Amino acid sequence: MKFVCSILLLVTLAAVAASAQTNDARLTPAERATWEDLNRRMAASVPAHALWFNDGMGLIGWLKGESNGVVRWEAPFGADGRWQMQFDRADLSQAQQLAQHPPAINYCDVSFQLEFPDLRLIRRAPYSLLTDDSPQAAERYLGVLQELHTNFVARFGALTEGLGLPDHVQVLLFTDEAAYCAYQKHTTGRRPGMLGFYQLPLQRLVVFDQRYVGAMDEILARLAWQSEKAQVQARTDTEADNQRLIFLTHSCGMMRQAEAANLRTLRHEGAHQLFHASGILVEGATPGWLAEGLAQWCETRVPGAIEFELANRLKEAHEDRRLIPLAALMSHQDRRGCGFYDGERKTELAYAEAWSLVRLLLRPTHQEKFFSYLKYLRRLDATADLRRMPPLDLLCRFLGLTPAELETRWKNSIERLPFDAD
Repeated sequence: MKFVCSILLLVTLAAVAASAQTNDARLTPAERATWEDLNRRMAASVPAHALWFNDGMGLIGWLKGESNGVVRWEAPFGADGRWQMQFDRADLSQAQQLAQHPPAINYCDVSFQLEFPDLRLIRRAPYSLLTDDSPQAAERYLGVLQELHTNFVARFGALTEGLGLPDHVQVLLFTDEAAYCAYQKHTTGRRPGMLGFYQLPLQRLVVFDQRYVGAMDEILARLAWQSEKAQVQARTDTEADNQRLIFLTHSCGMMRQAEAANLRTLRHEGAHQLFHASGILVEGATPGWLAEGLAQWCETRVPGAIEFELANRLKEAHEDRRLIPLAALMSHQDRRGCGFYDGERKTELAYAEAWSLVRLLLRPTHQEKFFSYLKYLRRLDATADLRRMPPLDLLCRFLGLTPAELETRWKNSIERLPFDAD
């Protein structure tokens, strides 16, 4: 046996990247060093060997050496971690060197890494992730984003013809709560939020891993103290075991809730990122209901799936005659600079209504005309209509409906929830 060893902003950055690939004289010493380091790390992140066992099973990873009949091996772990393993040479048939194709690095990645030198860059096309999270978490969240990207291309790819999608989409994932809050306050000027946000004009997705929120540690510590006290006071071993199980159930439930919040944020804010980075939506020409409705539609693992919390909220509001009329929803003007209905009493209802309207428009009976509306909004000559026509009237012009007809269809779709709109 022989072992073998061995979109506007991005245009400028892409031009610099192309020149840097052929002539790094334009790079500063810090940029050049970072460029070389990232390329080394990307090359090291790609498995170099395949290891085959006598029973026909195989592994991919890195062959680290052999001594005294023991083969040292490293296998991929998470997004950028490694498992260290050892195998008896007698159990192996061969090791094969693999052709390596490291992820490409461009100038955007270099500047991104220089901005956050204490975080590590992970490339998984089309995403460039900077994080200090664990390899397992990074792998899980990158998988969610890649699934979102696949679903996005499948459903909205036709709208990107002639525009294209960037192949170095930036994602910033914090585990340090103070660092996240400081970054959000510095970049947005808004009070720190505890989930995530999409940052323009960098087209950057910024998320804080909710499992590391400070309150989580305090609550888990209190639960642990109460559990230990109850175990000490328990009269039998069975009762003490029950108290331990209760603690584990509560703590695991809290972590699952934090994880679910992370996934919703990644999909929601990640959808904002894809719609804007692809040019489907244009900042300044996109109404709030449309941007948030599309993001809400992408928030579930299966895009457009029923969210029962939203469905119940809508049905209750409809029965109580509290629905925001479509004309008011679509004409809403943010006066505080904080976003769609942000800080208002009707925020949750407005988001639910935007979601339900987008669900209706993406049904087969309306999608083609809705896509024509989306294409029109990004045209330069649409500005006059956007200023002159009420938003509801403009949408209805493309749908071939009157505002009253669309309102009726929308309310009928709410009445049929949790079933589909058609």
